[in-house]
Amino acid sequence: MSQTRVTDIEQTVRRFVAELLRIGIEEVDVDTDLRSLPRFDSLHALQVVLEIEQHYDIEVEDRIVFETSTVREFAAAIAKVIADAGTGPLS
Repeated sequence: MSQTRVTDIEQTVRRFVAELLRIGIEEVDVDTDLRSLPRFDSLHALQVVLEIEQHYDIEVEDRIVFETSTVREFAAAIAKVIADAGTGPLS
């Protein structure tokens, strides 16, 4: 998986999180613990998983979002799922 691909996934995750929380994307740094963001809870975590599944046409185990804490870690896990599935983004 290329670094560019992982970086693209990080940006997608940042955008989804910012939209869900109705905050600026600049407030969602790749190394910030997602659980430290205002109003981020397990429901938001599962919504991010759903958005990622739809965006990349993959199936993500819900546990992944709970086993990772930062956008960077979550994006790396998603990159692995994508690589294993052999798919790319739908949009």
